[in-house]
Amino acid sequence: MDSHTPNGLLTGPNLVSCIGELSPQDYNDFIHCTQIATTSADMLASRFADSAKWLNEYVSTLSFFGWVVFQDAILTRTRHDLSSSVAQFLIKSAHGMQDSRQANAMIDTLDALKPDQPALCSLDEESLMGERFQVIPARYDSKGFLEIAVFNLELAVQARKNSFLFWSWQDQSAKIIQQRVYLKLDKRILERKRALLENKCHDLVMKRFDLRKVRPR
Repeated sequence: MDSHTPNGLLTGPNLVSCIGELSPQDYNDFIHCTQIATTSADMLASRFADSAKWLNEYVSTLSFFGWVVFQDAILTRTRHDLSSSVAQFLIKSAHGMQDSRQANAMIDTLDALKPDQPALCSLDEESLMGERFQVIPARYDSKGFLEIAVFNLELAVQARKNSFLFWSWQDQSAKIIQQRVYLKLDKRILERKRALLENKCHDLVMKRFDLRKVRPR
């Protein structure tokens, strides 16, 4: 897969996991929309102090570029006790999804992230060591439409740790608080907004880490 699109990507507080291989055009469009949505939401509200307002603006910006919310709306907050690492929680959650490939894709993304020290430091910094971050699986549906699930996550702990994603939180009363929203791309809308999308891309300053799992030879 090294010659194709990556297993995933980290940009700002967003950890993307690709389920299957996305086309280079779709991959870049998706990442640029994600970065623009993050920047727009950051300008309106603090993702830490007013996460609801931040997430609404994030989703609204994605919708403007053609990402249509489906399955109604942003789902209500759910709380989960954490008995291992956040990474293990994400893998376990992925196993419960309808697409059986999602867990493998999450494992590949996390395996690629774990040894990437600059990316881990960036995630710690952007999320305040897990206080607010997002995990976004991306895939094509059975009809070839690109769809994503945005999991907006809060790690509730007494003490923050570096590389929070892989820290074992066993016996520390840690919890994960989660909201999620599902979106599907209408490419007709995106194409009508492409000139604006490309113009805004020139102003982006957000770091971007493409994550590729190293395959044994």
